[in-house]
Amino acid sequence: MLGSVSIGQIEKLDRVQQCMQAKDIVCAKQAVDSAFLDPKTRQAYAGWYYRAFVYYELSKKDKYNIISSNRDTSIYSAIRSNNSKPAPEQAWKDGNNNVIKKHSETYYNMCIKYLYDSLKYEKSSAAYLKYKTLYALIDSSFNFKAKDIEYYSAVGSHYADLFNANTSKTEYSEVGKVALMKVLDLDPKNISASVNLGIIYYNQGVNLINSMDLDTPLDKLEIIQDNSAKLFKQSLPFMNRVYELDPKNVKALESLSRIYHALNDTQKAEEFNSKLEKAKQGN
Repeated sequence: MLGSVSIGQIEKLDRVQQCMQAKDIVCAKQAVDSAFLDPKTRQAYAGWYYRAFVYYELSKKDKYNIISSNRDTSIYSAIRSNNSKPAPEQAWKDGNNNVIKKHSETYYNMCIKYLYDSLKYEKSSAAYLKYKTLYALIDSSFNFKAKDIEYYSAVGSHYADLFNANTSKTEYSEVGKVALMKVLDLDPKNISASVNLGIIYYNQGVNLINSMDLDTPLDKLEIIQDNSAKLFKQSLPFMNRVYELDPKNVKALESLSRIYHALNDTQKAEEFNSKLEKAKQGN
C-alpha cells in the first residue's frame, strides 16, 4: 500500500502521524524531513502525501503571504503524490486533492483581501490566477466564467469607486477599465460593468475640463477640449448599451443627459433629461 518504502521509513511516516495527532507540527516536520532522506520515500506516493499534509499545516502561518515556501512545498508534494508510479489509491488521491483544494481556497481569500484591504491589484490578480490553476488540477472540467465575472466585476467596481472619489488617481481608472472590459468580454450584457465604464470615461473627461483655468494657453485649451470630447464620446457606447437593455435605468439616463450636455448637444441632453424625470416618477 505504501509502495516501496522500507520498514524503517514506514516507522518514520507512522511517527509523522503520531506527531500530527498530538498537534506537534515541529515534530511532524522533523519526522517527514527525516523520512525524505531516503530515496525510496521520494518514490512513494505515501511519503509525498504526508509531506503535503505536514507542509500544509506549516503554511497556515503564512496565511496571506503570497510567497510561501511551505505552501509551495505542500502543493508540489500533493501533485507529486498524485502523479507517482504506481498511481496512488483513490483514498490517497482524495487526500492530496483536498490539500490542493484548501490551498486554492487560501489563494481565493487572499485575492479578495489584497483587493479590498491593501489596494494591491497585482498581488490580488496573481493570487486569483493561482486559485484557478490549483482548482483546475482537482476539477479540470470546471467552468470559471462565472467566477471570472464575479472577480473582475469586484475589481472594476472597486477601482471605479476609488477613481470617482478621487479623479486625480488615474491609475485607479486604468485598473478599473481593464477589469470591466474583461467582464464585458465574458458578459456583453452586463449592465453594472457598462455603467461603471461609462462613468469612468465621463469623469476622465470632466477631470480634463476642470484642469483648465484662466492661465491656460489658448492652444492648450483646444487640446484639452478635444481630448475631453473624445472621452465623453468613449463613454457614450457604454451608456447607450445600458439604455438599450434597460430604458428606465436612472444612472444611464442621467449619464446620457450629462454626456450630451458636455458635448454641447442640447437637444439630446434635454431628451434624456426628460426621460430621466419620467423614470424617477415611475413612468
